[in-house]
Amino acid sequence: MTGERLTGTSRRFYRFALVVFGHLPMALRRFVIRVVTPSWSAGAAAIVERDDGRWLMVRPVYRKGWALPGGFLDRSELPAVAVVREMREELGLEIVLDPEPWVIHDSMYRRLDVIFRARLLDGVDPDSVAIRTPELDQVGWFDPDDPPLLEHEAHDILKLREAMRSSTSPILMR
Repeated sequence: MTGERLTGTSRRFYRFALVVFGHLPMALRRFVIRVVTPSWSAGAAAIVERDDGRWLMVRPVYRKGWALPGGFLDRSELPAVAVVREMREELGLEIVLDPEPWVIHDSMYRRLDVIFRARLLDGVDPDSVAIRTPELDQVGWFDPDDPPLLEHEAHDILKLREAMRSSTSPILMR
Protein backbone atom coordinates (compact mmCIF):
# COMPACT_ATOMS: atom_id res chain seq x y z
CA MET A 1 0.00 0.00 0.00
CA THR A 2 1.38 3.43 -0.84
CA GLY A 3 0.75 7.05 -0.08
CA GLU A 4 -0.19 7.65 -3.72
CA ARG A 5 -3.27 5.44 -3.36
CA LEU A 6 -4.43 7.00 -0.09
CA THR A 7 -5.76 10.46 0.57
CA GLY A 8 -7.04 12.43 3.55
CA THR A 9 -8.60 10.38 6.32
CA SER A 10 -7.54 7.05 4.79
CA ARG A 11 -3.90 8.15 4.75
CA ARG A 12 -4.06 9.29 8.39
CA PHE A 13 -5.76 6.05 9.48
CA TYR A 14 -3.20 3.92 7.60
CA ARG A 15 -0.30 5.77 9.25
CA PHE A 16 -1.98 5.45 12.67
CA ALA A 17 -2.47 1.69 12.13
CA LEU A 18 1.21 1.30 11.20
CA VAL A 19 2.32 3.19 14.31
CA VAL A 20 0.07 1.01 16.51
CA PHE A 21 1.45 -2.11 14.80
CA GLY A 22 4.99 -0.88 15.54
CA HIS A 23 4.20 -0.66 19.27
CA LEU A 24 3.02 -4.27 19.49
CA PRO A 25 5.42 -6.76 21.08
CA MET A 26 7.65 -8.46 18.48
CA ALA A 27 5.98 -11.86 19.02
CA LEU A 28 2.54 -10.39 18.35
CA ARG A 29 3.80 -8.55 15.24
CA ARG A 30 5.23 -11.83 13.90
CA PHE A 31 1.90 -13.54 14.61
CA VAL A 32 -0.03 -10.84 12.70
CA ILE A 33 2.37 -11.15 9.75
CA ARG A 34 1.98 -14.94 9.76
CA VAL A 35 -1.82 -14.63 9.74
CA VAL A 36 -1.64 -12.35 6.70
CA THR A 37 1.20 -14.31 5.02
CA PRO A 38 0.91 -17.80 6.52
CA SER A 39 4.01 -19.36 4.97
CA TRP A 40 7.16 -17.44 4.08
CA SER A 41 7.43 -13.74 3.36
CA ALA A 42 9.45 -12.49 0.42
CA GLY A 43 10.87 -9.01 0.18
CA ALA A 44 13.28 -6.94 -1.83
CA ALA A 45 15.53 -4.09 -0.71
CA ALA A 46 18.04 -1.77 -2.33
CA ILE A 47 21.48 -0.71 -1.20
CA VAL A 48 21.56 2.69 -2.88
CA GLU A 49 25.05 4.06 -2.54
CA ARG A 50 26.05 7.60 -3.37
CA ASP A 51 29.47 8.70 -4.61
CA ASP A 52 30.74 9.39 -1.08
CA GLY A 53 29.93 5.79 -0.01
CA ARG A 54 26.91 6.61 2.16
CA TRP A 55 23.81 4.40 1.87
CA LEU A 56 20.20 5.50 1.63
CA MET A 57 18.20 4.41 4.69
CA VAL A 58 14.62 4.92 5.81
CA ARG A 59 12.88 4.81 9.17
CA PRO A 60 9.43 3.22 8.96
CA VAL A 61 6.77 4.60 11.32
CA TYR A 62 6.09 1.09 12.66
CA ARG A 63 9.73 0.41 13.59
CA LYS A 64 12.19 1.87 16.09
CA GLY A 65 15.26 1.56 13.88
CA TRP A 66 16.38 2.31 10.35
CA ALA A 67 16.14 0.01 7.33
CA LEU A 68 17.08 -0.08 3.70
CA PRO A 69 14.34 0.98 1.29
CA GLY A 70 12.23 -1.84 -0.08
CA GLY A 71 9.28 -3.96 0.90
CA PHE A 72 7.27 -7.12 0.41
CA LEU A 73 6.77 -8.54 -3.06
CA ASP A 74 3.27 -8.41 -4.45
CA ARG A 75 1.85 -11.76 -5.57
CA SER A 76 3.71 -13.00 -8.71
CA GLU A 77 6.00 -9.96 -8.67
CA LEU A 78 9.69 -10.33 -9.45
CA PRO A 79 12.10 -8.97 -6.80
CA ALA A 80 13.76 -6.52 -9.20
CA VAL A 81 10.38 -5.13 -10.22
CA ALA A 82 9.31 -4.87 -6.57
CA VAL A 83 12.34 -2.90 -5.41
CA VAL A 84 12.10 -0.45 -8.33
CA ARG A 85 8.37 -0.03 -7.59
CA GLU A 86 8.99 0.52 -3.86
CA MET A 87 11.66 3.16 -4.54
CA ARG A 88 9.37 5.00 -6.93
CA GLU A 89 6.27 4.81 -4.69
CA GLU A 90 7.90 5.53 -1.33
CA LEU A 91 10.66 7.98 -2.30
CA GLY A 92 9.95 9.11 -5.85
CA LEU A 93 13.32 7.79 -7.00
CA GLU A 94 14.36 5.99 -10.14
CA ILE A 95 17.24 3.56 -9.70
CA VAL A 96 19.47 1.30 -11.75
CA LEU A 97 19.99 -2.19 -10.28
CA ASP A 98 23.11 -4.32 -10.26
CA PRO A 99 21.97 -7.50 -12.07
CA GLU A 100 23.48 -9.84 -9.43
CA PRO A 101 21.45 -9.68 -6.20
CA TRP A 102 22.34 -10.95 -2.74
CA VAL A 103 19.91 -13.22 -0.88
CA ILE A 104 19.06 -13.57 2.80
CA HIS A 105 17.34 -16.82 3.77
CA ASP A 106 16.08 -16.55 7.35
CA SER A 107 14.39 -19.75 8.53
CA MET A 108 13.66 -18.41 12.03
CA TYR A 109 11.53 -15.54 10.72
CA ARG A 110 10.48 -17.48 7.60
CA ARG A 111 11.59 -14.73 5.28
CA LEU A 112 13.51 -14.53 2.04
CA ASP A 113 14.95 -11.15 1.08
CA VAL A 114 16.56 -10.29 -2.23
CA ILE A 115 19.00 -7.40 -1.90
CA PHE A 116 20.04 -5.36 -4.92
CA ARG A 117 22.96 -3.00 -5.05
CA ALA A 118 21.74 0.08 -6.88
CA ARG A 119 22.55 3.59 -7.92
CA LEU A 120 20.41 6.60 -8.66
CA LEU A 121 19.72 7.32 -12.30
CA ASP A 122 22.26 9.73 -13.78
CA GLY A 123 21.34 13.32 -13.08
CA VAL A 124 19.30 12.57 -9.94
CA ASP A 125 20.42 14.67 -6.96
CA PRO A 126 20.85 12.38 -3.91
CA ASP A 127 19.65 15.21 -1.68
CA SER A 128 16.33 15.38 -3.57
CA VAL A 129 15.00 12.27 -1.80
CA ALA A 130 11.54 12.95 -0.36
CA ILE A 131 9.14 10.71 1.53
CA ARG A 132 5.97 10.01 -0.47
CA THR A 133 4.24 7.48 1.77
CA PRO A 134 2.72 7.42 5.27
CA GLU A 135 4.79 4.27 5.96
CA LEU A 136 8.02 6.25 6.42
CA ASP A 137 8.96 8.77 9.05
CA GLN A 138 12.51 9.74 8.04
CA VAL A 139 15.03 9.27 5.24
CA GLY A 140 18.78 9.87 5.23
CA TRP A 141 22.20 8.93 3.90
CA PHE A 142 24.49 7.06 6.32
CA ASP A 143 27.96 5.57 6.38
CA PRO A 144 27.41 1.77 6.42
CA ASP A 145 30.42 1.43 8.74
CA ASP A 146 28.80 3.80 11.26
CA PRO A 147 25.05 3.32 10.82
CA PRO A 148 22.23 4.62 13.02
CA LEU A 149 20.15 2.20 15.13
CA LEU A 150 19.17 -0.52 12.62
CA GLU A 151 16.36 -3.05 12.36
CA HIS A 152 17.46 -6.71 12.27
CA GLU A 153 16.96 -7.01 8.49
CA ALA A 154 19.41 -4.15 7.90
CA HIS A 155 21.90 -5.81 10.29
CA ASP A 156 21.62 -8.97 8.17
CA ILE A 157 22.45 -6.97 5.05
CA LEU A 158 25.55 -5.53 6.75
CA LYS A 159 26.57 -9.08 7.78
CA LEU A 160 26.14 -10.21 4.18
CA ARG A 161 28.25 -7.27 3.01
CA GLU A 162 31.03 -8.37 5.37
CA ALA A 163 30.73 -11.97 4.18
CA MET A 164 31.00 -10.82 0.56
CA ARG A 165 34.35 -9.18 1.34
CA SER A 166 35.86 -12.58 2.18
CA SER A 167 33.76 -14.92 0.04
CA THR A 168 32.01 -15.09 -3.28
CA SER A 169 28.68 -16.45 -2.01
CA PRO A 170 25.96 -13.80 -2.15
CA ILE A 171 23.71 -15.80 0.19
CA LEU A 172 23.30 -15.44 3.96
CA MET A 173 21.61 -18.41 5.64
CA ARG A 174 20.21 -17.98 9.16
